[in-house]
Amino acid sequence: AGDAARRGCAEWCKAEKAPNHCRFCKCAGCAFCSGVATTVGGDGASAGKRKAQGAFRHSALPWPHRRSSRATSASCSARVGTVPFVMWMPGRTGSTWVQEALNSHPEVTMLGEVFNNGTSHDGFTQAMCRFYGAPAGRRVRRARGFKQKFFQCNADLKEKLCEYERQPWAQRALESCLRPASTPPPPGMAPDAGWNVTTRSFSVFTAVGARVICSLRRSSLDRALSKAVQVSFFKKCGVSNAVTAAERACLERMKAEGVRVSVEYVLDVMRQAEMAAAYNAAICEAQARVSPVFYLWYEDLLAQPDRVFEELQRFIGVEPRPLRSTAQRIVSKGAASWTAKGG
Repeated sequence: AGDAARRGCAEWCKAEKAPNHCRFCKCAGCAFCSGVATTVGGDGASAGKRKAQGAFRHSALPWPHRRSSRATSASCSARVGTVPFVMWMPGRTGSTWVQEALNSHPEVTMLGEVFNNGTSHDGFTQAMCRFYGAPAGRRVRRARGFKQKFFQCNADLKEKLCEYERQPWAQRALESCLRPASTPPPPGMAPDAGWNVTTRSFSVFTAVGARVICSLRRSSLDRALSKAVQVSFFKKCGVSNAVTAAERACLERMKAEGVRVSVEYVLDVMRQAEMAAAYNAAICEAQARVSPVFYLWYEDLLAQPDRVFEELQRFIGVEPRPLRSTAQRIVSKGAASWTAKGG
């Protein structure tokens, strides 16, 4: 019934994340989901089925997986001499650019969104603990972290955003975000991508003393335009970010042809982005009262990348050096340069 029963191919479904996205009803109809397991197996499910259906894939991580560890967030600790960090981010704030750049530093390992999803099993937090506790070496360097859609705030984000919009002065944003989701996933469905992952992750961040980078964007209109163009880019090129040479070439072909976006769609995304941006900033402000937080504003990164990257490197405890990234912006100009046309 309702959204949970709708089977289609939503705009956010990604072929490169098929093992995860294909377990959602709204991605099940995508062509790339053919043959991908989408149901939850019982206790006797095979390892292969769990990998296909599961929210977390150990094979995506750059260190050996050992099931003998029973680490919990309470017993989690960072490896002595290392610097744990995490980037909290919504979409379209330049996180891929930053990830690529930081990984060009010989002392930094920054993973992508490998910890966006999780189940109720301990394996999710155990894998985080192993990452932060791994010895420094070729696979995991001294300063180590990853980017995460922390601001999903478990599985009831819309409800929390509505509460915050009604009474922002009365809400404790971080406490609200960390509150476990009030409604479990429908029976027979895999856990939602945000199903209490935020709460479980935060316990690990606290235990290891991770430094928090808040990736934010001031302009809700520019973010909405970026999201609209990203939808077109994915439809044409099959990816959400232009990193490889082939992806950048596809982006240039799309730019040459031009992109038409729906004004109604942009305005709807902008309204949502404005409310979410205020909530996200309040979450970061609450965290900044108890631990160091680096505010990584997208607009500042565009205006003065050298200065921002130097400050960011110092924040995660490495000697600043010139960084490089192959990631290319899919929207190179702000809202002021767009032209509205009828028809």
